[in-house]
Amino acid sequence: MLKTKRLFSKGIILNPKMVTQSQFSQIQFQAVLNNFSMLYNVLKAISFADNAMVYLTNDGIQVTVEDAKSIQASAYITRACFSEFNLNPPGNAKATGGSVNEPNIPFGLNLKVFTDCLSMFISGDYDSSLKMLQKGSGAPLIVILEQHGDDNLVTECSVRTMDPFDCMELDVEDEEQIVSKINVKGMNFFLLLSEMDRNCDDIEVIISPDAPHMKLQTFGELHSEASVEITNSSDMLITFSCTQASRHRYKFQHLKLAMRTLALSSKVALRTNNEGLLELQVMIDNNDSSHMFVKYFILPLMSQSDDT
Repeated sequence: MLKTKRLFSKGIILNPKMVTQSQFSQIQFQAVLNNFSMLYNVLKAISFADNAMVYLTNDGIQVTVEDAKSIQASAYITRACFSEFNLNPPGNAKATGGSVNEPNIPFGLNLKVFTDCLSMFISGDYDSSLKMLQKGSGAPLIVILEQHGDDNLVTECSVRTMDPFDCMELDVEDEEQIVSKINVKGMNFFLLLSEMDRNCDDIEVIISPDAPHMKLQTFGELHSEASVEITNSSDMLITFSCTQASRHRYKFQHLKLAMRTLALSSKVALRTNNEGLLELQVMIDNNDSSHMFVKYFILPLMSQSDDT
């Protein structure tokens, strides 16, 4: 317990029984958020699945969830959001892409348990900070919440991690396959979707180089339909680019899941490829001048022509 006691004496942890010597013989990850309310809001917004894949990298933290192999969401908490961020994985740490020397610690995490821990200090007008520590593969994620004020309350949680698991490999990066790129004002886009029929089953997204340029049409029971048209001169749009007309249908439930994040957004980048894969890149202003990002991939429904 010598090294654990050393962590305790240095003030890194307050409870020397929180971790064992084998778990924290060497800390590989340590980060501090002076205000974690937006982190909590973002992670709650994507918690439509219990288990998430977490990637600790030099650029920050990526948290990925997916459901039924039809929708995937990844939250990116950039390094600039943290007042302290140190990552020192062993030399054989895996990389999610790029150079094999890129530091990266992947692990599975129960997102509900983690957000429940954060929720303890979210309510009220308190100045609270978050510190996270981890040894690496197999070790728990230590969460230290400190509420600054007259009482200076501190809560320490040890959240069990899981072995890494595979997620869908999705991207809309091939420029030859991209057929539309649209940047919209986040709150305007959220309000637009909010006005659509929430009880509908499907939503069809039509994007064209010609007017009306973008059309959203919902389909519900008894063949009820509602639609809205947007031209490229709309105040909602920041930029509009479309090289090929496309028409694809998606489950409206998946858009409703994304709306939890859109409600926090300042800007949204929407992209589609020639297979109908829809990507939403959501930018969220943090409490300071930094930003968090959430990227959604939504797969289209199979059309009747696909069945033949």
